[in-house]
Amino acid sequence: MTYLSEDPTYVIGGLLLLAGAFVIMLKITQQGKYLLNAGIALTLALAIFLIEWIWVTDIERIEKVVHDVRTAVLKSDPEGVLAHLTEDVRYAGPEMSLSPGDTLTLIRNNVSNIHLEFARISELKTSVGQQTRRGTAEFRIFTRGSLKSTSILPEARTAVTAWSLGLQETEPGIWKIYRISEVSLVNGSRAISGGLMPSSGSQIGLKYGSGRAGAFSL
Repeated sequence: MTYLSEDPTYVIGGLLLLAGAFVIMLKITQQGKYLLNAGIALTLALAIFLIEWIWVTDIERIEKVVHDVRTAVLKSDPEGVLAHLTEDVRYAGPEMSLSPGDTLTLIRNNVSNIHLEFARISELKTSVGQQTRRGTAEFRIFTRGSLKSTSILPEARTAVTAWSLGLQETEPGIWKIYRISEVSLVNGSRAISGGLMPSSGSQIGLKYGSGRAGAFSL
């Protein structure tokens, strides 16, 4: 079922090749059975294509959230990012975590000031719990850009980071991010930057520096 629900390209391609082979045999032998077989193969290919077009899986919905957030970050559109987050979303890093309010403020500030030339997602792996209606998305992202945290726009830099997102189905067919976790970052830098000072008093943005592209750069 995976080939049909997730990526039926090979199945459809095989059926089209089979139909083509039947057409060739029809021309060679002039036997009507090959025309019938070609018609059946084409009908199956069309049916599978329509099923895939109509049948959007949870995995595909989660993948779309990741790519939509990436697009919003590329546009420096914080509201576009926040639209895919739950109200109680939390940043949960290996050394600290932020409250929902601080997480939302941090994302809004960073995305508003970030300028990316490109952001490429790779190694995207997703999973879904059918009973819990929660899922995960893990991926690496290669970015080039800069984060304006002062009046001076820093030099553009490249970065490769890895992230893990927790998602939940908030309403039928709608998946949103409730957890953002960094997995690995380059050069020992942190993904959190931009000068935000959370209400807890910890100077996160100042502690981890500024000018690093890759802050929630999905």
